[in-house]
Amino acid sequence: MSAYFWDDPIAILYIIIAFLIMDNLWAVYLLLRDINLTYKTNRVPSVISPYLPQELYDKMRVYKIHRGWLTIVNTLLTAVIMGILELYFGFYAWLYGMAGKCAVAKWMEHEACVSVIFVLMLSIYFWLKNVPAMIYEKCCIKSLQPRAKPSFWFRICHFFVDLILGAVVTTAVVVALVYMFIGLGAYAPLGLYLQSLILTVIILLLVPFLIDPFVGKRVPLENSNLRSQLENLTRQVGFPMSQVRIIRVHDPNMGSNAFFYGCCCLKRIVIFDTLLLNRGKQDLTQLSPEELGRGLTDPQVTAVVAHELGHWKNGHFYKAILVFQFHLILTIILFAFLFAHGPIYQAVGFAPGLQPIVIGCFIIFGFVLTPYMTLANFSMLSMTRCFEFQADRFANRLGYASELRQALLKLYADNMAFPVSDPCYSSWNHTHPTILDRLARLDEVRR
Repeated sequence: MSAYFWDDPIAILYIIIAFLIMDNLWAVYLLLRDINLTYKTNRVPSVISPYLPQELYDKMRVYKIHRGWLTIVNTLLTAVIMGILELYFGFYAWLYGMAGKCAVAKWMEHEACVSVIFVLMLSIYFWLKNVPAMIYEKCCIKSLQPRAKPSFWFRICHFFVDLILGAVVTTAVVVALVYMFIGLGAYAPLGLYLQSLILTVIILLLVPFLIDPFVGKRVPLENSNLRSQLENLTRQVGFPMSQVRIIRVHDPNMGSNAFFYGCCCLKRIVIFDTLLLNRGKQDLTQLSPEELGRGLTDPQVTAVVAHELGHWKNGHFYKAILVFQFHLILTIILFAFLFAHGPIYQAVGFAPGLQPIVIGCFIIFGFVLTPYMTLANFSMLSMTRCFEFQADRFANRLGYASELRQALLKLYADNMAFPVSDPCYSSWNHTHPTILDRLARLDEVRR
């Protein structure tokens, strides 16, 4: 029975479709729970009411409900219904055949070239599939943080630049992937892991140097009182003050934030200037009306940095890298086990013996491994939320629980983050605990 199931393309097709349905319906169920709780909670929670006016809370509530229903409808239509039809009628095999017919020259008949054409055509198809939802969101869901609209020509140029860069990067990645699998043969999954490992190391080394130019501009900390508090804090825990950076962000709508990143000599605590009260400026005439009063007081900023130091002291960066590597190795092992199995390709419409490399990667990572990917994502989200609680406890041990509590309340209000979320939905979707959970834990550890 097991051998029959493993070698039967029809059975495999139905199982892939079942994975698709269960994964998306589970996501819809979680979102329905969250929307239902949002409907019921029509008053600002008392703990955050001093920082969040009822009028703004009502707008945030309507916005969250509206976006939630859009996500549900779009998921059911594009992911579930259209996804089932695409798999059942062999859409991906048909599209790959169309890509082959576009190979008008002899050199274009190589699998790498056909794969590039297929991926570009598939990208266009996915974009067109999501156009109705993008138009509806743009026209019918009013943003809570309206931004200045760039000129029409700027948007056109930006669109074509993104299009060209996306096509170039996609072409390079697909060609490298196909040639790697052709060259390494049975050892290709090992090459895929090594490639991912090298890319991870490059990113870890480069990101600390790319934060300044891409996110904003590094500026000196002019507030002597805040500098004194941060120096005392970093000296207390043994973290170099020179690695605490203030970044004047290019986009003030990016939100108030601070984060720890890196290891050894590349470690950083980055503080966006939007986290500082009035962006740390003495001359308030330089600020827009929306920026006035936003940000944290000096003790509250120090408490947030104490929280980030908790991530460093507890080794969360190293732990996250190790867990991710374990996840990556397990994913590659599962991929290697499935990649060469012909009935999987036949299940999505390919003739026996035809097993395109790019199709194998797309179907296995995108559909067959869905249950594992969903559970792995849940596990890693649980880990990151645990890290947040540990960092909060570290700040409490340093004596900053009260200031951190006030900082969290102010940050959620400034960033217009809706404070209420269903616990089950949050556990499957959020990297951070909800504010109400964090405040409750802080109150527990302070007792």
